[in-house]
Formats: sequence, structure tokens, C-alpha cells
Amino acid sequence: MFLKAAFKNASVFVQIVMLFAVVSACTLFSMLPVSLLIVVKEGTSPDVLKDIMENLSDYPELMRGMQFLQTLVIFLFPAIICAWLYSDNYKEYLQADQPIHIPVAVWAILGMIVVIPFINWTHSFNQQMTLPESFKSLETWIRGAEDADDKAIEVMLDTKNISTIIFNFLSVCVITAICEEFMFRGLLQTVLGRMFRNPHVLIWIIAILFSAVHLQFYGFIPRMILGAWLGYLAYYTKTIWIPILAHFTNNFYSVALYYLFRNTPDEMQKIDTIGSGSTWWLAVASLALFLFCFTQLKKAVNR
Repeated sequence: MFLKAAFKNASVFVQIVMLFAVVSACTLFSMLPVSLLIVVKEGTSPDVLKDIMENLSDYPELMRGMQFLQTLVIFLFPAIICAWLYSDNYKEYLQADQPIHIPVAVWAILGMIVVIPFINWTHSFNQQMTLPESFKSLETWIRGAEDADDKAIEVMLDTKNISTIIFNFLSVCVITAICEEFMFRGLLQTVLGRMFRNPHVLIWIIAILFSAVHLQFYGFIPRMILGAWLGYLAYYTKTIWIPILAHFTNNFYSVALYYLFRNTPDEMQKIDTIGSGSTWWLAVASLALFLFCFTQLKKAVNR
């Protein structure tokens, strides 16, 4: 079949270069469906197109559609294309051919839930980090950019329409989890695994890349830890579906929290900071419970 396993025996360097090429091509290609979406939704008026470019936050429906399409085209498509080029069986290469075992899935979900206070503590720690005085302008720019990203996410989520809420859960929780895990734990962890034989080194390198791609300096540490947890899940369970399930759980928690408490931001803030400040002891308990879940998961895998 066309180009199947064409780069199976290529060096790691060549495979990485090919990955960059495929991602770049897919990124450019993503402009086509995004452009079609804009034309279908808003027409071709130059004034409207200019307004979209300058005030995209005024078009939340477009933002949701663009986010959905770009996640598919930039993460999922390259992962599947490269797996096709690098192997005889792309499903096996991405560890997508293995079933989910219920006990393992339960411990993965529980681990994701109980670690939240500890993740909150790392987020609080990360937020308190400052750059040297000579980089103060850079720090101001970074915080401003991240605040703008947070605002954009809020704009996309902010709706009372039931069908839009369902779409948001589908896009943010299901599609994002599948696409990002296929790319990072499915493809990259396999490709770079040929270079880094130590699984711990490999998993943390992928976790760093996973966090870096999100371009959020003040959320880098908690996202890196999340990425490591997902990497260990892929490594021990030998299936991509368990880290996808854990990733889904994390995103579902965040989106559900927003819709449950969006009218009471003070309550949401209290929940978001559980494990930090005076509740630091919950972060310690959270970490202990998480390690227990991790241990039980490994036992469940070996049964």
C-alpha cells in the first residue's frame, strides 16, 4: 500500500525530520478547513474577515470550530501518518490495538483524581516563580499572553446552549485527549524510545515536550507532571487508551468544574487552590494516595 512502512528502517534522526515535515504540512493544511469554516459561518466580506482577524474573541463559535479542527489536523493526523510510514501496523505502533482492562482503567482514573490537590500545589508554586529583574519585560509579556489564553478558553466555554456545552465536552475532553495522546505517548514515545533506552528519561523528556508545546510558562510544572503520569501509564499498560482515559478525566474535571461554578467564581477559586497555601497538607496526602493508586495499577497490569 502507498508508502506503508517506507521509513520503517530509517534512523531516528530521519524519522524525527519526517515528523517535523508532516506536522508542518498538516499545520499548513489546517488553514484550508479553518478558512472554509470562516467562509461558511461569516461569508467573504473583507470587513468581516478583517474584524475576525482583529477581534477573534468576538466569534466564540468560530473559535470552537477552529480549535476542534486544528487539534485533529495538527496532532492526530501527523501521528497516524507517521505511524503508517514507520511501521507495518500503525495501530500496533501507536499501541492502539490493545483493549482496556477495567481494573487498570479504574486505578488510572482514581490516580488522576486523587493527584489533583498535589497538582494544584505545583501550579501555585509555578505561579510564584519570577524571572530575574533584567527579564522583567519578558515576564510581563508572558503573563499577559497566558492571561489572554485563559480568557480565550473562557470565551469558548462560556455558553448556556446545551448542544454547545456537549460540543465543548466532546472537543476539550474527548478529541483533545485522543489527539494529544496519539501524538505524544503513541508516536513520540515510540520514536524517541529508540534513542533513549532508559524509560524514565524517555518519559520525562516527552513530558517536558508535552508541557512546552502548550506555551504556558506559569503552568509548565503541573502540565509536565501530568505528562509524566500519562507517559508512565502508556509504558506500564502497553496501550494508548489508558493514558487517553486519564487525560480525558483531567480535562473533564476542569470543564465540569467551570460549568458547575462559573456563576460563583470565589467557590471555583477555593477548589482550584485545594492543596496550596494553608491546605498544603492535602497535597501531601494527595501525593501519598496517588502513589498508592500507581502501585495498585502496576499490580493490576501484572495480574
